[in-house]
Amino acid sequence: MAKHISELNYAFAVGKIRATERFLIKEEVFQEAISADLDSALRLFVESGRYSDELLRVKNSLQIEEALEKEATKLKKLASELILEDDLLQLLDLSSPQRLESALAHCSHAFLKDYLMHLADMHNIKTFLRLRILKEPQDVLIKHLVFAGFIKRETFIEVYPLELGVFLHRLEYVYNGSRLVDYAYFLREAIEIAQQKRSFIMLEKSINDFLIQALHPAKYLSFGPGPVLAYYFAKSNEINLIRMIILAKLNNLPAELVQERLNNVYA
Repeated sequence: MAKHISELNYAFAVGKIRATERFLIKEEVFQEAISADLDSALRLFVESGRYSDELLRVKNSLQIEEALEKEATKLKKLASELILEDDLLQLLDLSSPQRLESALAHCSHAFLKDYLMHLADMHNIKTFLRLRILKEPQDVLIKHLVFAGFIKRETFIEVYPLELGVFLHRLEYVYNGSRLVDYAYFLREAIEIAQQKRSFIMLEKSINDFLIQALHPAKYLSFGPGPVLAYYFAKSNEINLIRMIILAKLNNLPAELVQERLNNVYA
């Protein structure tokens, strides 16, 4: 049986995170970087986010991937050192539905459990819409849905052959215990665009915006692993945004394409 770790034991870890998260990059810096040239954008990220000077020497896609992979490794090392429960280390790699399901099964912290349930819901919402747009039969949906988050798998299956409005109505009334979560408030426009234009750009952005907002309560937690993992997820999002912006510049893509994909940040 695993040894119980009190949330009070995370006092040092939370203090460390509070000092570190001050250097998360703010939205206005990303906005400035989108409009800047490559060298200026790289300097903005290094100076604002305390990234390695190696980033300043990036000249191609391989170099940006190598530089950001080192940053991701440093981030994972920091989180691993601050997390006191072995079961929670699973949350440092949620790259597959199977890993997410395992992490959720072993997570007993309310804030983190809620976040993982939201992740499961978002995965199922995207799966539902992709298969619906492709006009796949219902049995394909059943096969590809992961375990349930706050929305039961049966709900997705039941509304699959119905009008999209029925699905959106169900998303307005998602229950998290005694609380009501209105996913449609965040996702309605993006879902309608995905259905009409067969484009998931806005949906991906809206989902990422929602998930970042779901992390915000961790800013007000004084103890427990929540702030540590919220910082880890937020910093991972930041690294992904830097990758997107720099790769766009290296490939001479229009700033407008980057702008429409830029999701909210935690800072």
